[in-house]
Amino acid sequence: MLRSLIICGLAVFACAALAIAATVAPPIIAPLPIALSIGCAALVLFILSAPSLRFKSVLRFDEIQNHLRLFRLMWERGRPGEPGGGYSAKLAIGLRPRLFHRQLEYGKAFLITIFGLRIHYSRSYGGIFA
Repeated sequence: MLRSLIICGLAVFACAALAIAATVAPPIIAPLPIALSIGCAALVLFILSAPSLRFKSVLRFDEIQNHLRLFRLMWERGRPGEPGGGYSAKLAIGLRPRLFHRQLEYGKAFLITIFGLRIHYSRSYGGIFA
């Protein structure tokens, strides 16, 4: 039920942003609503394509890593744990007192902070994230 409400809300927002861009916005401002509508449409497609998508609210401060954990999204592709069967993925969002930071790990994970927004993505081929 919650997934359906999120999808409908994002689709309505994408249509409204595209309508504003097409009719009201001057050519200089038009790319912003168009980018918002494309981003919302891509998010809707992502939610629809991942039936195993789970949302977990964290809302706690990590003193060791010095950031506020907000929430994480987890999903599976294929069958994780079987050879060649798929993977489990996690996208964690948080706030960090830093302008820019990046840390890349080949093929499995990345951590990037842009203007205080911390985005951490990782994959597990051997099991499912809890």
